[in-house]
Amino acid sequence: MSDSQLAAPSDLRGDIRYRDDGKYTMYGISLRWQIGENAPDQGAWPPPGDWEEGNAPYPRLYEVWIDGELRQTVFLHWSPWNWMQSNSHWVDLGDEEPAGQLHVKIRAKAGDQFTPFTNVVTIGSGRTGSEKWAARQPRQKAPEATQADPRHGTANHPRSRAGAAIRDQDPSPICVEALRLNTSADWHEVVPGAARMLADYPWNDAQKYLEYRKFFEEGTLASAGSPAFRGLDLAPDDTLGDWPLTELDSSAPTQTFTYDYMAYHWGESWSHRWFITRPDWNPSDGLSWKDLEPIPFLVEVHGAPQEEGSASWEFASLPRRTGRAAIVDIWGGHGGPDTPNGENGGKTGEFFLSTCDVMLR
Repeated sequence: MSDSQLAAPSDLRGDIRYRDDGKYTMYGISLRWQIGENAPDQGAWPPPGDWEEGNAPYPRLYEVWIDGELRQTVFLHWSPWNWMQSNSHWVDLGDEEPAGQLHVKIRAKAGDQFTPFTNVVTIGSGRTGSEKWAARQPRQKAPEATQADPRHGTANHPRSRAGAAIRDQDPSPICVEALRLNTSADWHEVVPGAARMLADYPWNDAQKYLEYRKFFEEGTLASAGSPAFRGLDLAPDDTLGDWPLTELDSSAPTQTFTYDYMAYHWGESWSHRWFITRPDWNPSDGLSWKDLEPIPFLVEVHGAPQEEGSASWEFASLPRRTGRAAIVDIWGGHGGPDTPNGENGGKTGEFFLSTCDVMLR
């Protein structure tokens, strides 16, 4: 199917929903749209007429615009049995219920050009509270999760703290001190740890989403709350200096981010979410969840069938500002340790965290 034959999205629908994440409530925009013969309210059976066992002529890259601004790029993949994943998306809004109205539209990329925008949906008005999110699933079930090497990877460009301090053994004082404090030398597995994941599963198998907010306590975001990587939580100071910085030209038309995988996962449960710190973040205060913008500017859903299809992303949604910032990637899904009695689909779920220190020019 040529790029010129790709379908354009239309009939956008959306509303505010919430998800449980441990003691936190996470809000988001649940979007659905028409793409090809796949309708926003497409049922669990039969598949759309043009589905072709997942080879439908649907776009793989979307932009989400909120209140007239580009807020997120989405690389959208799907499984052959899950047509509902090809025309729906969850836009994270963080752990505070949004106030007022949001005006949302999307467009897709076909070849070198974007399609026209969809209709604008106005959400968040005239409501007396948000509804709980519920998974939409086709009749056919996904395969069970398979066992995999738990060491997975880290962000490569921009370079993560784990990549700089552990993998590359950067000679900067803060990297040397981080390496001394860490009790793990596995740069590719910055995770909460098996004990924590067994105590409180990251993957919600009943509703098919990743719970990650509950693992981040004050100042321990970069280590994913794991004592084995506590050196990654170090804050810059006069003695240690700053973390090695990746310079990014925020005025460039697009950015290209890359990921260094040790074990690649893909499937309907897996996703990348890339967040950036708020403009007023002070690196010397450390890094906490509250320091991040609530909407990830870059998301990949499901992942491509081959690793090279999900190892780099070119996009235009990096905020156009200057100054010191940190970028955090959360890559996770239905994997990790076996559950004690086979519950939760047999696995706890897992996620791998990358913290990248950048200078925006």
